[in-house]
Amino acid sequence: MELRDPLVSIGLPVYNGELFISRALDSLLMQDLQDFEIVICDNGSHDSTVEICTAYADRDNRIRFHRNPQNIGLVKNFNRTFELSRGRYFKWAAHDDWHDPRSLSRSVALLEENPTAVACATGVSIVDEHETEFDRWIPTVDLLTPQAHERFHRLIWMLGEPHLLFGLMRSSSLRKTALMQRYLGSDRTLLAELSLLGPIVHTPEILHFYTVSTVARRNYRPSLHYDPKNRSALPLRTYRLIYKHLEVVRRSELAARHKLFLAGSILGRFGVRDFRRLAAETYHTGRILAGRAASLRPKPAR
Repeated sequence: MELRDPLVSIGLPVYNGELFISRALDSLLMQDLQDFEIVICDNGSHDSTVEICTAYADRDNRIRFHRNPQNIGLVKNFNRTFELSRGRYFKWAAHDDWHDPRSLSRSVALLEENPTAVACATGVSIVDEHETEFDRWIPTVDLLTPQAHERFHRLIWMLGEPHLLFGLMRSSSLRKTALMQRYLGSDRTLLAELSLLGPIVHTPEILHFYTVSTVARRNYRPSLHYDPKNRSALPLRTYRLIYKHLEVVRRSELAARHKLFLAGSILGRFGVRDFRRLAAETYHTGRILAGRAASLRPKPAR
C-alpha cells in the first residue's frame, strides 16, 4: 500500500553532531502534531552521528536517514534535505537546536489561517551549549502587507537576524526559489525571495531554542562550511549580497517602478548602511589580489 505524504517535512542537515543531535531529535519527536517526517542528511560525519541517527531511524519510521558519501558542503546538504522531502510544509531544523512541543502545531495553524502566506516565524531563545539563554529574537516586522515590494523592503531593512530560515514554509513556495546558495548571506537572499512570493506570518511565542556553541565554532570558517569551493573566493560578502538581491528583484514579476524602488532600497541597505564593511572588503580584496599578482611576477635573475 502506498503511504500518504506527511503534512510536514523537517529537514535536519548534520555534520559531526554527536553532542546535540539526540536532543534535537527528541524535541522533534515530542511535537504535539504528529503528522510529519524527519529527513536527516549526514554530511560525511566522522564521529558517532551516523550510529545515533541510525538508531533513531530504526526506532521511528517517521525518520528517514540519508548519508552523503562525502562532505558536499553545508549549503548543498541543507538543500538536499528539502529535495528529499515530501510534506506540504517544510522546516529546516539545526542539529544543535531544539523546539517547543507546540512548534509545528502552532505554525501550521497560522499558515492554515492565512492561506496566501508562504512562511511562519516564531520567537527564538538564543542559548549557549549549557542551555543558558543570553538573548531573544522576537519577530515584530509586519510582513503580512499584500504589497510584495513593501514586504521585501521591510524584510531587508528591519528583520534583523535571519532566524526565519528555521520557520515553517510552504513547500510549494520554497520550491519556486533558488534555495540556499554557496555564498555567505544566501539565507537572507532566500528569505527576500520568499517575501516576494507571499505574506509571512509570525507569532512572538518562544518555540525555537537556537544554540550558539563556543565548542562547535572553534576554528569555524563559515565560507568553507557553506561550500569547500569557497577556499579561494575573495572576501566580497556585501558586494555579493547587493548583486544577489538585485538579481532576485530583476527576476521577479514586479512592476518596473517597484523594481526601481527596491533597487534603491537594496543599495541603501547594503551600500550605505554597511559602507564601512564594503570599504573593509574592498581593502582586503585589494591586498589579496596584489599578493596574487606579486606571486606571478618572474623573479629577477641572480
